[in-house]
Amino acid sequence: MSDQSIDYGRLVERALRQVVRAALDVVAKQGLPGRHHLYITFRTDHPGVALAADLRARYPTEMTIVLQHEFWDLAVEEDRFAVGLSFGGAPHRMEIPLEAVTVFAD
Repeated sequence: MSDQSIDYGRLVERALRQVVRAALDVVAKQGLPGRHHLYITFRTDHPGVALAADLRARYPTEMTIVLQHEFWDLAVEEDRFAVGLSFGGAPHRMEIPLEAVTVFAD
């Protein structure tokens, strides 16, 4: 018998990222149901995060976005999502790898 263990924490983390992806996919295709809104916290310093320079300067390590009323062009891929949001009245498009997400709440 091997002395290696099964990394259940990593398996659960991977499964939860798929839940996030599936929920975002529903929202991308059908919109937010009822009074739902999604809070998504992610690491802005994670490789693959595409974020405007001014936002990266304001949030050098972590940022929380809310998908509720004013977001557009939500696109979900296998390992990432992209969305348009307004900050200070200026439109911004961001791309976030699912591995950068640290908190997801509805």
